[in-house]
Amino acid sequence: MAFNPKQEYLVVSKDIQIQDFHDYSEEYITRPPYQRKTVWSNKKKQALMDSLFRRYYVPKLVIREVRLDKDKTVSEIIDGQQRITTVQSFYKNEFKLPYSLNDIHSDLGDKYYKDLNTDHRRYIDKEIKFVADVIKNIDNPKNPEHQNVATDIFWRLQQGESLNFMEIAHAKLSSLARNIIVKYSDDITFDFDRYIPVDSNKHKHPFFNLLNKDNKRMEHLKFFTRFLIIEKNDNYVDLGDPVVTEFIDNYIKEDGIGNEKLENEKFVKETLSVLTLIHDIFKNDNMLSEDSKQIKEFGVEYFVISFYILIRYLKKNYVIDEKVREFIRGFFYDFHVRWRKNDSNDSDIMIFIARRQQSHNNLQIRDMILRQLFFEYLKSNNLNLILKDERRSFNESERIAVYRRDKGLCQLCLSEGKNEKESRVSWSEYQLDHIIPHSKGGETIINNGQLLCKYHNQIKGNKIL
Repeated sequence: MAFNPKQEYLVVSKDIQIQDFHDYSEEYITRPPYQRKTVWSNKKKQALMDSLFRRYYVPKLVIREVRLDKDKTVSEIIDGQQRITTVQSFYKNEFKLPYSLNDIHSDLGDKYYKDLNTDHRRYIDKEIKFVADVIKNIDNPKNPEHQNVATDIFWRLQQGESLNFMEIAHAKLSSLARNIIVKYSDDITFDFDRYIPVDSNKHKHPFFNLLNKDNKRMEHLKFFTRFLIIEKNDNYVDLGDPVVTEFIDNYIKEDGIGNEKLENEKFVKETLSVLTLIHDIFKNDNMLSEDSKQIKEFGVEYFVISFYILIRYLKKNYVIDEKVREFIRGFFYDFHVRWRKNDSNDSDIMIFIARRQQSHNNLQIRDMILRQLFFEYLKSNNLNLILKDERRSFNESERIAVYRRDKGLCQLCLSEGKNEKESRVSWSEYQLDHIIPHSKGGETIINNGQLLCKYHNQIKGNKIL
């Protein structure tokens, strides 16, 4: 018997008129969930049109047939996104043909599609085609194996491209960590239920708008992943590229495609909470405007990560009211000026800069320097922070004591004038609330506790009534 390994999929060659990509654009998924959205310059687009007109060699498209139900399939573009979006853009009259085509015919160069004569439009519509390899038998979008094979084909086709480690990690659709990272830090997303790309992302955290760093090479995703790793370890930790890759790989699950349940984990919620605090501290910065939504000081990675670590420490241990937020802003600006001066006589800054790598030890040293300078800054401005009670939760004895003291009645129901019957809360439904919220320095003691029903505990939140 001859050696003949079984094929994982079937490849069928097919010619496709470029007009089809415009007329039936809804049938082509030009940006699958494992790909990035990239845009060619007009020069590159015109070069492709020049090659197509002259019938020069253009690499084959690689298309995966994806079955949405028993009656409907779509064509997922594994390789050829830019070629297809270029011809779609040309049909939409978004760029002109290049001048170079005038040596074929004087009426071609510098013309939009709409301005071409009938013969030239017919030639484009009927004669210009892409050759495509259509991959069949891996067509189930819910099947992790099928998705993994499609992603693997994509990676292999990109071997000549310099994909960075985050772009590779982005394609690991079965990783729960990857899904949360994309959800909260990417500019775009993918709707797996409808199996279509979405060129905006309503879930992206506003913190990333402050960064003086674009997201073309997934810089925002790298930041968010490193923040998650810090919270996951609740300590200083190596944040190098291999650690980021390992973190994403560790959450690869068989049912991971489109699965966002990791956002229910405490460390994910805490990361988002710290980012919300940072955004709230700086959201009124006078540098932010309709024209510029970035803060110029938020640019260098190790600098931003150091401030993230400082603010998460302050959030965990101290009451952060508006006055404290103002002082954090003031310290941030002052420290940035000092850091930018790079004065060789400033030993603290010299050590801070020398420790800019993302190792466990370097993070710790930078944090100690930043924390010491912050508290010196507060002292020079005669401000003392209010420590939070280290114990956040009431113990069982305290829960019983407050329930008996308040006679099983919601204190806010009573304050609204409800009678005892309407205010009664069963033990299983009982919520023990900090009268002065823990986040505002309230102690976890019986005298600072009150019995509330679920409704009033949710309404009150961290407010002082």
